[in-house]
Amino acid sequence: ITVAEFYRRALRDGLHGYYTGKGSREGGSTQRKEKAVSGGVVAGADDAVAVGEQTEMDDDNDWDLDDDDDIHTNNDDSTQQQHAGGEHVIGSGGDFITAPEVSQLFGESLLIWLMTQYRTLNAPSNIQIIEIGPGKGTLICDIVRSAIDTFPDFAAALTTEEGDEEEKKKKKVAIGVHLVEVTNGMRARQKESLENLQNEKAIQEKGYSFQFTDDDGDVADEKMEKESGEQSSSEADGETNKEEQQQQNTINFSWHDVLSSVPTHDAITGKPIPTFIICQELVDALPIHSFQKIEGNVWRERLVDVAIRDDEEASGAAEDVRVAAVVARSRYESAEPAIANTAAAVASPAPTTPSTSSESNKKIPRLRFVLPPDTTPALRTILRVNNKGSPIEENNPMAQSLNSLPIGSIIEACPEGLLLAQDIADRIEKCHGGAALIVDYGGDGSSGGD
Repeated sequence: ITVAEFYRRALRDGLHGYYTGKGSREGGSTQRKEKAVSGGVVAGADDAVAVGEQTEMDDDNDWDLDDDDDIHTNNDDSTQQQHAGGEHVIGSGGDFITAPEVSQLFGESLLIWLMTQYRTLNAPSNIQIIEIGPGKGTLICDIVRSAIDTFPDFAAALTTEEGDEEEKKKKKVAIGVHLVEVTNGMRARQKESLENLQNEKAIQEKGYSFQFTDDDGDVADEKMEKESGEQSSSEADGETNKEEQQQQNTINFSWHDVLSSVPTHDAITGKPIPTFIICQELVDALPIHSFQKIEGNVWRERLVDVAIRDDEEASGAAEDVRVAAVVARSRYESAEPAIANTAAAVASPAPTTPSTSSESNKKIPRLRFVLPPDTTPALRTILRVNNKGSPIEENNPMAQSLNSLPIGSIIEACPEGLLLAQDIADRIEKCHGGAALIVDYGGDGSSGGD
């Protein structure tokens, strides 16, 4: 299968996906634990069959961002309740941490950028903010909190206008904040963050309340809305205009499976709403296609395959991984004797007893990169090569660069990222104004390798 297809399965599978399934960090499934093999082997016997056999459903040459809701992104409620999503992946207790989790200064800095764009549009009275891939909801909370505290006109532009409530329920509310999130587990985590924000004293003193809706425009949590109203009422201390003020300062937060479901026009007036879009560390989570140059100015797409190796080979590979991990860790930690002793112990493992002939014949599945004998649709389309794999010279600005690269060079392309950027640009044009900020990290240009 292509690297892009492997990406989708590893990250988005409804049951075992890194972002869409809980995984072993939260206990995981017994089946997955039994498949885990010491030494870094990443596929079990059952997985070898699943990866090796490709069906019509597995065709990954469809780059449509909105068409990953089959076997790759299972948003079924029953499945998501059991595997609530990768909500414990991000943060100090997870696998990695992002800028918003380090300090709220990051969100406040992005708000300054948003304010600059907002002023450029002559401070429209109504706007919408869209965050694609909101993580734990930390970034949007920091932006909204700082806006309410420091830029009241910007915060007021996010509030919904008064009107026919029944009519609003029939149509999706465009004004406010829209979060594009697939998994129910992450949605719950984002909503929890927003509920905590709403309960902050500074937010309540400013007279702001939040309303949460889903894709259909229905109130996502009536209990939350009721409790929020009771708490706000108790803090009014008899002020007759407090309830009216809060009705004017209601920010609607909506969740969507795909960007295309976010409305572009106001539900009541029908006017386009200027949109501001933020993508924080999203692009590097999108599937990529990987291409490698071989002899004769010919290119091939790298595929993921299953190979078999014996216990001795697997043990040696695992030892290399452990030694590399110790060396890398020692570069960043203080040079204490304990670390040095640990590194020495791992680098010089105790001798193992020879395995019997029956044991040595055991085979363990593993994943590997392979190059197919022919071109693939993605290779021909993205790099614009002919059926042999050579770059097409006519009307192909990439041809000269591709031909000049040395043999063995690897190029990665992310069609979903390109489509996402185009969809964002089209949306801003349709909304008669706005801006988008796509934040990610990495090297600039081709590195000639992985």
